[in-house]
Amino acid sequence: MFSACQQKKKNSKFREWAFNPLGRVLYFLKTRKVKYMNDLACKDLQIFWEELGPFGFYLIWLGLHVQSALGMKCYLEKLNEVEKLKDNVVALELEMERLKSKMATVEINLNAARDLLDAEDFEVIDLDAELGFV
Repeated sequence: MFSACQQKKKNSKFREWAFNPLGRVLYFLKTRKVKYMNDLACKDLQIFWEELGPFGFYLIWLGLHVQSALGMKCYLEKLNEVEKLKDNVVALELEMERLKSKMATVEINLNAARDLLDAEDFEVIDLDAELGFV
């Protein structure tokens, strides 16, 4: 009788030890949002997942979800990079429009200066020629 009671306690403890890590992984995956998958969150999930290994559960179906969640950190890093690139593109497009406008203004001023030069009817002389007298 004593042995059976002791065996029951061991089985109860084993189930508790086995299902607590499983519960932590499932709870983590259910409650954590993608945007919060930083280094610390990935480390926590990795620890929870590794705690399940010794218990021999058939968890291939869950492993795919865990690996996907662990990959979200890379996805978020790429997303931030893409957002920065989009901001950079917008800034460059604005700069290009500003420079086009400035170029148009300079072109107008250049054409005006050429027209003024043509209107002056200025005769070009050789500056190296002697002044001489007549």
